[in-house]
Amino acid sequence: MSHGPRVMNRWFRVAGGGAMNLCFGSAYAWSVFLQPLQAEFGWTRAQVSVAFTLCIACIAAGVLIGGRWQDRKGPALVGLTGALLFSGGMFLARFTDSLWWLYVFYGIMVGFASGVGSTGPLAVGMKWFPDKRGLVTGLMVMGYGAGGALIAPLAGLLIHWYGWRQTFAILGIGFFVVTTAGSLFLRNPPEGWRPAGWTPPKPGEGAFRTIHDYAPLEMMRTGTFLRMWPAYALGTTAGLMIIGHLAAFAQGAGFSRPDAAVAVGILAIGNGFGRIGSGWLSDHIGRTKTLASVMAVTAVLLLFAAAVSTRLELFCTSFLIGYCFGSQLSVFPSATADFFGVRNLGNNYGVVVTAWGTAGIIGPMLGGWLFDATNSYTSAFRIAALLALVAAVLVSTVRPPKAPSPR
Repeated sequence: MSHGPRVMNRWFRVAGGGAMNLCFGSAYAWSVFLQPLQAEFGWTRAQVSVAFTLCIACIAAGVLIGGRWQDRKGPALVGLTGALLFSGGMFLARFTDSLWWLYVFYGIMVGFASGVGSTGPLAVGMKWFPDKRGLVTGLMVMGYGAGGALIAPLAGLLIHWYGWRQTFAILGIGFFVVTTAGSLFLRNPPEGWRPAGWTPPKPGEGAFRTIHDYAPLEMMRTGTFLRMWPAYALGTTAGLMIIGHLAAFAQGAGFSRPDAAVAVGILAIGNGFGRIGSGWLSDHIGRTKTLASVMAVTAVLLLFAAAVSTRLELFCTSFLIGYCFGSQLSVFPSATADFFGVRNLGNNYGVVVTAWGTAGIIGPMLGGWLFDATNSYTSAFRIAALLALVAAVLVSTVRPPKAPSPR
């Protein structure tokens, strides 16, 4: 039942969580610090890049641990903890004088805090918006995805004006203000709350809603999970194989450096649109139909992507690949809530998102290995297309789990 006028307007929860995710997502702006660090310390590109690899791995670990924690203690405490650790790690990175310091405070601390802190906004948004779960999830994860795109140019300017050390300090202070303020909005709705006039849809009417809240181990034994996880891993591996190498591919295909940079920016824009657009679409036609569609489109795009020869083809392909990749990052969290319930959502999605974490490590490395082996991205594109096709077929077989029989 609706809780009445005493309940804060639920869109404020989205605003607060979205602002937090915008900051947490700035961990992906790492590339602007690469050259300044190399220039000062003489480290190799590979040595400095280990910090970002650690960051990606720790984001996935943070989501897993933070999700479990916020299910037990609530999103406010977990969100505040993530905010303090994230801003602290960013600030302390200014004192870098060795690789281990960079690895600990940026790679591990910033990455782990980003994962922990982002679990609260996502879970809170889905609990307050059972009627618009896909759309709101898309808005939340778009904020996370937009963080790198928006903060990177700002950080680049700050580095130009003040140097990389002061940039870390300024960002750390700014993130502290925004994320701690945003954490004040992270509150779950009262038990049994639902929007006025809304009733859960029946099977076959839009997105399915489970009537049973699954515990993580219980979820992991369902056929639904056993199909979802590999589909998520394969689909995002296919996307990251290309996303991580898009600029290098474009320049190798004869496009200029500015064209390659524009293509990366267009892909980021498509990523954001996909998170919102497919999130909204999945509210109306269902999660698995939406996922199967974007994965199938990805397979077709990747099959022909290596043959692009004009700017229009490059930019359109980049936008659509970004759109389809972003779609997965908004629809899979909503599907987890729909199929397995919201009571243990943070913990459950922490388990599901290990598929993305696995893809984040394997995808870029596999794309680079295939290029080194063949001196071409053609094989990488074809294998990525095959992975996306397998993911589309697999996710199309996903069905809602049957609630266990009462004992």
